[in-house]
Amino acid sequence: MECPMCGDIDNQVIDSRLTKDGISIRRRRECLSCTGRFTTYEATEERLLSVLIRNKAGHGVTIAKFETMLSFFSKTLKALSRETKQLIDKVGRFEKAQAALKYKGAVSVRAASRKTSAVKTPAARKTTSPTATDAVLKVIKRHKKGVGIQKLMDRTGFDDKKIRNIVYRASKQGKIKRKGGGVYTIVK
Repeated sequence: MECPMCGDIDNQVIDSRLTKDGISIRRRRECLSCTGRFTTYEATEERLLSVLIRNKAGHGVTIAKFETMLSFFSKTLKALSRETKQLIDKVGRFEKAQAALKYKGAVSVRAASRKTSAVKTPAARKTTSPTATDAVLKVIKRHKKGVGIQKLMDRTGFDDKKIRNIVYRASKQGKIKRKGGGVYTIVK
């Protein structure tokens, strides 16, 4: 430490005590050259606090920025924890519902197996909407001599790639056959 009276750096500690707040240490020192006495306070400083101490003009601004960031992060953490809890609750409800459905499904299968004949009600019948493959096969079926890709595109409204994919799959499944020159017919 440099003596405030003479500027010499040779000094000795006479007394050391912890301050009332318990954060810093108060030391009484005596200069060995001029015998002047002075007090020093030693404390560990955090990076944010050192900026606040050095720049007194920007003191309020720096604190405001820090408090704003802290507030933002705490709100974000609260929102994330709330969303996480909601997701966990949803997963729990979903798993319970799934287990209940499995149990009910097992009960209904057992009950149906006991009956001699199971009659489907009109509400239980599954209604299927026509697929793109069904639409293409319907157009091919109407033309006895066969139909080409361009005509299929015109009749169905599908693009070239979709028609070609459908025709490829249907020919692999044996539903249609290629007559030649890009003309396809239904297999009977």
